[in-house]
Amino acid sequence: MSHSTRIEVAVTGYGWELPALGHPVNLARALAGPPAAAATFAPEAKLGKKGLRYKERATLMSLCAAKTALQDAGWLDADTVRLDDTQFGVVVASNTGNLGTVCAAAETIRLAHVDATSPMDLPNASSNIVAATVAIRFGLKALNLLVCSGSSASLDALILAANAIRNGRARRMVVVATETDGLPLQSLLSQTDGAHVAHKPVPVLEGSFAVVLEAAFDARQRASTIYGVLSDYAYAHAGTAPACRLRALLASHAGKRLYTPPVSAGDLLAHRAFDGAAAPCDLGPTAARAYGSAALLQLVHYCESRQSDVSSDATGDGAVLVAGGMWGDRRLGALAVQARPAMSASESGAVHP
Repeated sequence: MSHSTRIEVAVTGYGWELPALGHPVNLARALAGPPAAAATFAPEAKLGKKGLRYKERATLMSLCAAKTALQDAGWLDADTVRLDDTQFGVVVASNTGNLGTVCAAAETIRLAHVDATSPMDLPNASSNIVAATVAIRFGLKALNLLVCSGSSASLDALILAANAIRNGRARRMVVVATETDGLPLQSLLSQTDGAHVAHKPVPVLEGSFAVVLEAAFDARQRASTIYGVLSDYAYAHAGTAPACRLRALLASHAGKRLYTPPVSAGDLLAHRAFDGAAAPCDLGPTAARAYGSAALLQLVHYCESRQSDVSSDATGDGAVLVAGGMWGDRRLGALAVQARPAMSASESGAVHP
């Protein structure tokens, strides 16, 4: 499908759940300021008590973030808590969400027997537990997937979700990214070859971020707020040919806000592809710990900054999200976000499929 005819994918809602940063109301201020003290996580305050028992922390944070995003997009309100929508799907990005449960179950089996495992815990060992739980909770009946691809996970999830809409697999998608810290993760990171890891093991930023994506035509039809439209993307791989496609993407979107990559991504790009960026945006050391949530954190940060712009109909310049290339990952990706969608099909006289 050509760029001129493919379905535009708009971002219409966003949310986060960050007990590790004290439940900030303003994400930009929380990232820019000194690290806040962790706050008690009480998911029942946002979700109610029903159905939360035996759910993992990553799942509960994801449910909270997804609910906020769905409310912001206008899909949920006080009277609507479940959609039962066969055209609404879910993609979750997480590398560490249920790592603790998997390791605990494996250790129990090693030390005792499979019969010693808890029937309440074992379902949480499923790799797709977060995506499935979000889908069931909110009645999202199109595809649901989990992406576990290292530090580019949420970038990959955004691209998968956008392509699902463009290819007719769904008309709306919730994209969630969640990571949790703990002894299993720290043990894993400590065994990574330090010669290839610029970032030494540090606590991962615990939390969840979520956005709602939908066909821009549909969003305009229901007069929804559009924070931006997902556009081109490209990847670069270390040890392969020069990152021509990635450099070309950055050049074609020069002037957009460029979210700077982690320090360890520098060796992935020949000719210093990020040097001379017109509008670099470094979210600081707290954001650098987001790991697989990095791209979605960036997108949520961008949506928050656009909140006043969209209400005043300002165009803005858009942004380029960058993720990957950290903690041993050898792939880096970038995804462009346009500040405003093109003219709607009804406005241009075209017929929307």
